[in-house]
Amino acid sequence: MKTLKNFGMMMLAMTMAFSMVSCGSDDKDEGNTGTKDTRLNSVVPQEYRTQMERYIEIYDGVNPPNVEGVYLSSPTVLVYTSDGVYEPGHKFADKYYKFENQNMSTNTIDYEAKQSSTIQNGSGAFISGDGNNFTIFFNSTGRDGEITTKTALVVSGTKTSEGIRNLKYAFVMLDKYDPNDVKMDVGAFRVIKDGDGISEPASWPASAPAFEFDMDDLGWN
Repeated sequence: MKTLKNFGMMMLAMTMAFSMVSCGSDDKDEGNTGTKDTRLNSVVPQEYRTQMERYIEIYDGVNPPNVEGVYLSSPTVLVYTSDGVYEPGHKFADKYYKFENQNMSTNTIDYEAKQSSTIQNGSGAFISGDGNNFTIFFNSTGRDGEITTKTALVVSGTKTSEGIRNLKYAFVMLDKYDPNDVKMDVGAFRVIKDGDGISEPASWPASAPAFEFDMDDLGWN
């Protein structure tokens, strides 16, 4: 079952089409530090956020730092998975994160990630936070044959002069149409981090690495 689920989720990751939550600027609370960006509630329902916050920090202020740039997560290590597919500490392939086109007025940002030969992206993701702490969040929808899924994705960390400290990536399965139950269960979530605690600035890989990789190396969906 593990192999079947991993295969199904890998196919989804390679064919995923991202659909951002439709939220206008009215959903962003105005104010100084301490005010919350309520858009996060539309992406990560409170019932899932409460569980996830045991393993990933979520910052929902309205004054996030500028995080534009490319950063490398190496080693990429599992913090927690609620479905028990992997053990905490499991190492995945190195992961590159690219943040660009950050709008400091609407608190939106374009997100892209590359891991082995697989690319993940979303335009107009939301970014919240205060001071040097930030959280990027958005919903994605995917299709794999007749199977459809809706997933919430969250990236959090602290911007420093050395890069991003304590960078973590999480996703939770919000909904799915999956007749043969090959995808993660609804409500299941996974949290992954940069194992050495600092994601340093890097150059975006020009092309996919020319080697074979095991699907377990990704740990994405």
